[in-house]
Order: sequence, then structure tokens, then C-alpha cells
Amino acid sequence: MLSHFINIQYCYTYLIDQTPVSLLLYSHIPTAILALFFGIFIFLKNRSQQGFALLMICISFALWCLFDLSSWFSFIGSGNTMLAWSLLDLISLIMFFFSYYFLYTFITEKDFPIWQWFVGFILILPTAVWTLLGKNLPNYDSNNCQAIENTKITGYLFYILGLFIIISSVFSIYQYMKNKENFEKRKKILLVGSGIILFLIFFFSALLAVNLLANSDSSGYVYNYEIYGLFGMPILLIFLGYLVIKFKAFNVKLISAQALIFALITLIGSQFLFITSTVNFILNGVTFIGVVIFGIFLIESVKKEVRQKEYLEKLTIELNDSKMRLEDTNIKLESANDKLQSLDKLKTEFLSLASHQLRSPLTAITGYTSMLLDGSFGKMDDKQKEAIDRVYQSSRHLSTTVEDLLNVTKIEQGGMQYVMADFDFEKAAQDLAKDLSVTAEKKGLKLTFKTDKKSPYTVKGDMEKIRQVILNFIDNSIKYTKKGSIHVLISKDEDKKKIRLSITDTGMGMTPEIKAKLFQKFSRAEGAKMNAGGSGLGLYLAKKIIEEGHHGAVGVDSDGTDLGSTFWMELDEATN
Repeated sequence: MLSHFINIQYCYTYLIDQTPVSLLLYSHIPTAILALFFGIFIFLKNRSQQGFALLMICISFALWCLFDLSSWFSFIGSGNTMLAWSLLDLISLIMFFFSYYFLYTFITEKDFPIWQWFVGFILILPTAVWTLLGKNLPNYDSNNCQAIENTKITGYLFYILGLFIIISSVFSIYQYMKNKENFEKRKKILLVGSGIILFLIFFFSALLAVNLLANSDSSGYVYNYEIYGLFGMPILLIFLGYLVIKFKAFNVKLISAQALIFALITLIGSQFLFITSTVNFILNGVTFIGVVIFGIFLIESVKKEVRQKEYLEKLTIELNDSKMRLEDTNIKLESANDKLQSLDKLKTEFLSLASHQLRSPLTAITGYTSMLLDGSFGKMDDKQKEAIDRVYQSSRHLSTTVEDLLNVTKIEQGGMQYVMADFDFEKAAQDLAKDLSVTAEKKGLKLTFKTDKKSPYTVKGDMEKIRQVILNFIDNSIKYTKKGSIHVLISKDEDKKKIRLSITDTGMGMTPEIKAKLFQKFSRAEGAKMNAGGSGLGLYLAKKIIEEGHHGAVGVDSDGTDLGSTFWMELDEATN
């Protein structure tokens, strides 16, 4: 045992002579601490499969660094140095397995299928058994300070490590190609895949180089290659740090990413405390400056983007909430609209039914009262005659209202029929003006009829319905004019082929607000004060008949209250 201890100590002195202590410490201790800090930090922030896998990578890497240093310094005792050396292969294999596991869970956001756990266990089991039985390092060559490796077991190890690199590469490429339409997802796959694969390749290449050259080079310098394989870990952490900052990977916020950059700077800066070589001092200084510049640039450049992302996420949430509220409102409005349409349909049907039912008795009342007034049933005294005349006038007014209701119902149900034919518009208007002049004279009003002498005034339309509109216009002017005159004018625009009827009175006039709603259904405005018996349907029907039935136009002009009004309609001139 003593001779073995002396041999180990001799090899320690021999190997240290070949490799600077500062380089060993720089390559192992800061990298291992940084990896542990990163892995634990991420796992505490995100205890998912990804966080667990990353933690296992970092722990196995730190253990590898610890046991590898023990093979250089023998600080865990000479009796345990060979055991630590033999465990390096198993730890490497575990680290490679969890690297692939991390890659799989990060990209797919799912755990391994059972069969992949089983395959991984089967691949690792032989190395674990050989290590525990001491078969992988059966002896130690104290003269050359090298462990005697079982080449078959070592060959199996490198095959499995290489297999994990190939599987990780193929899986990353496949997932990258699979997510063609998701640019952000592809970028994440590229970053995490590149980081993991570079880390594995660095580590694998260093181990392979040492293994291939150890048999042909007994100088000890060959073990320096193993040191450079450890620098794959900082590369991986840089890629993962960028994922954390840029894409909030592992649900880590920007402030956490700042902490990671700060930890990286602190750990690298701490190397200045024990560096003695000028070359290593310069190397560490360049690395330190590079990390500081990289960290500042990365955080500052991403801060704005992170704020914008959070703002956009907030807007998206608010937009989605508004959209949901709008959808609920639309559903309610659609439901209310359906109910209103149903009620409107019921109302229309009721008006149609009621109008039809009222029409017959009103016709009878009007007919019999007319016969009474004519003396068909004998003479009546003046008092009786006055009463019957009131009944007669009321029944006529009610008949007109019922007729208007029927016409409104027909229009709204699309059942209004128009008998279109050419007729003399001048004659129709003149006859109505003549008939109504008697009514105007009873009120002390003067009603005149004129044309612009550009006859003929022939239009194509339903003469009865157009007469109804003319009658309504003239009758309204008589009703709402207390004194003065009413002028009916027919004119023609020969360029536009339009014929226009204007009824101008000296009546009550109207404001712009009243004009805006005058042709609406049941709208009577201020006119109700002068004529309480109106239905508010006449002008609505006039607009529908002229505009929808004859593709013409109706309107009213007035300079204001008590300044009179001009109701007009415009129709196309009939063409031969």
C-alpha cells in the first residue's frame, strides 16, 4: 500500500510538471461551480422535466470535474484515487444520457416515453456493472502514471457516447424541419440543439483524443487535451442563458437572467485571485472582458424587447377579454334581435289581421252614414244631421288610418303590388288640387295649381298610389296651415328627364331636427298639436311608395318654424 501511495504521489508530481496548476484549476473549478449554480438556479425556478434534466447534467459535470481533479492531485486519498478515476466513464455516460433527455423534454415539452427510459437504462447498465466490479481499470502503470484501461470496455463507452451525439443531432434536425411555420420555435430548437451538441462534441473529442494518444505518448502532455473538453460547458451555458433572456425559457424572467450574467462575471473574475502565469492572466482577462461586454450588450438589447413582449402579451390578454366580451355581447344582441324580429313579425301580422277585421265594419258604417245624410232613410233635423256627419267624418278618417296600416303591413312584408302604366301626371295632380280646393277655402286658404309649361308631364307608375301621395302632401299642407296660401307646382328637368311636384304652403314650417325624422314611421313632430287625428303613417308611406316602388325621391324644405314648408316628389319621365 505504501509503495502504491508513493507511486501515486510521484505521478501527481510528474503530471503537474507537465500541466500548469492554474490551468487545471481554471478549467475545472469555475466551470463546475458555474454549471452547478446554473443548474440549481434553473431547477428552483422551474421544477419540470427540463429543469430536472439540466440539473442532472450540471451535477454529473461537476462530479466529473471533481473526480478528474482527484486523479491529478490525489486530494481524496491515494486509496480512492483509482476509484474516482474509474467512475469517470460512468459519469460521462450519465451526463450524455441526460443531455439527450434535456434536449428531448425541452423541445417536445413532454417526458420520455417508457421505452426510451428502458433503452437508456440498458445502454448505461454494462458500464455501471463494469465500473462497480473494477473491470474498466484493471491495473495501474506507475512508471508511466497511467491507468491500464480495458480497451473493449472503453471502446463500448465511446460507441455509446457517439451514439448519443448522433441521436441528439438527428432529433434536433428533425424537430427543426418539422416546425417550419413556427419561427420562434425553430430558433429555440436551433439554440438548444447547437448548445447541447457542441457541449457533447467538445467533451467527446477531448476524451477520444486522450484515449487515442495515451498509448503512443507517455510524456503526460496528452492529458492536457482533456482539459479543453471542459470548455464546452460554458458554451452550453451561454446558449441557455440567451434562451433565458431572449425567450424567457424555463419561465425565468429578465431579472433572473441578469443574476445569471452577474454570477458568470463573478466566477470568471474570481480566477484573478490565484492566477500566477502571465499567459493565463491575459487569457482570463480577455474572457472576463468578453463576458462583461456580452452580458451588458445582451441584457440591454433584450430589455426593450422583453418590455415590448410583456406589453404585447398584456394587450393580447385585454384584446382576448374584449373579444370574449364582444362575442358574448354579440350573442346577446343576436338573441335580442331574433326576439325583436319575432315580435315585429307578430306585430305586423296583428296589424294586418286587425286592419282586415276593421275594414268591413268601417265600410258599412261609412256607407250607412252617407245614406243617412243623403236622406235615404227619411229626413233628419239639423241636430241629428250634425251628429251623423261627425260619425261619417270619423269613420272616413278611421278608414284612411286602417288603409294606411294595411299598406304599411304590405310594404314591410314585401307584398305591396304596383300596377305600372304611363299616365298624365299633370292631370292627376290638377284633379286632386281642384277637389281639395273646397276644403282649403273652408279654412280661408287659397290653393293654386301651376306648371312650368313644359308639357307633357307623363310618368310611368301606379297612378292610384301616386295620387295617394299627392293627396297626402296637399292634405297635410291644408291641415298645418292656419292662414295664407298653398301653391301646387309641376315642373320638368328636361336634361335629367325628371318631373317634379312641389306643394308650398305658408304654414307652421319646421326645424332641421324635425325635418330629419319627418318621414319616419309614426313620426308627427309638432304637427300633432294642430291635428291630433293624424296617424303619422302618411309621409312614411309616401316615401316608401315613391322611393322603393318608383325609384324616385321625396323630401321637404323649410327655412324654419312659422316660415312655411315645401313638400316635393320627383319621378322619372316616361320614355316612349
